[in-house]
Amino acid sequence: MRNAWLFVLTLFGASLCFGAEVYPSKPVRVVVPFAPGGSTDFTARVISQQLSEQLGKSFVVDNRTGASGTIANGIVARSVPDGYTLMMADTSTTIAPGLFKSLPFDVARDFTAITQVMGGANVLVVHPSFKANTLKEFVALAQANPGKYNYGSAGAGGLNHLMAELFKVMAKVNITHIPYKGAGEVVPAVLGGQVDMLISTIPTVLAHVNSGRLRALAVTTDGKRAPSMPDVPSMSEAGVSGMTIYAWYGLVGPAGMPKEIVNKLRAEVVKAIAVPSVKERFITQGGEPVGSSPEEFSTLVRNELRRWAEVIRSAGITPE
Repeated sequence: MRNAWLFVLTLFGASLCFGAEVYPSKPVRVVVPFAPGGSTDFTARVISQQLSEQLGKSFVVDNRTGASGTIANGIVARSVPDGYTLMMADTSTTIAPGLFKSLPFDVARDFTAITQVMGGANVLVVHPSFKANTLKEFVALAQANPGKYNYGSAGAGGLNHLMAELFKVMAKVNITHIPYKGAGEVVPAVLGGQVDMLISTIPTVLAHVNSGRLRALAVTTDGKRAPSMPDVPSMSEAGVSGMTIYAWYGLVGPAGMPKEIVNKLRAEVVKAIAVPSVKERFITQGGEPVGSSPEEFSTLVRNELRRWAEVIRSAGITPE
């Protein structure tokens, strides 16, 4: 009888152990919608490396490119919501619904918001030879010469295209759009003087501004200076309102993720971005660590969906 009871207790204890599996118990995939080298990939790799160290399991970055990031979005939306497939979402995630007539996922419904990892202002830059040392001078030139000047983008419908379209409305200027195939083409075009203006994420152009190869005229903050560009005024300081635009990067998973896993991931990200070396890497690249709650991040996503849908409509961009 004693042996029988010991057997029952052993089975009961084993079932408790299996039922309380500690997350993560195996490698976690972090999908990135774009190729290696960009800001989204950078954010994913920095945070994945730190989470791997903290949790003792690998967080592996998986770059799944194509269709303006929607291929990666679809992969994650259809994944099992067990916390082992995540995605480093960014602003493009909330732009895509306005660019496509139909998508195999719904951004507001098919993802679990975990936390915004990093945010960062954008910056308007020109070639040093351009005859404008301030944003007011740039706007004055553009208003006096409608259609004469142009701006570049990394592709139609991308963030820097839509930011420039919003700038045209808020600054009341008429400048021509020249789309390129990615940041790898548009940045050299501005550096070479083929393009007059670009509004870009700060990490993409920071080194060129610091070296004097590009001139920064204004950052898209909410009135304060960007830490990585303390001498550059905000758009509102420089006389253009309505241009508070932060690029954001955050972890999401498929809809229906267990709340305890979501909360654990958020807590670990908050811990990770507080590590001095991690924080320094983000700040050096022009970013600001965030670590928002799932509810705050979800609210940001919903607000961004509305904002970019409106900009896309006002720019006259027809969904594909």
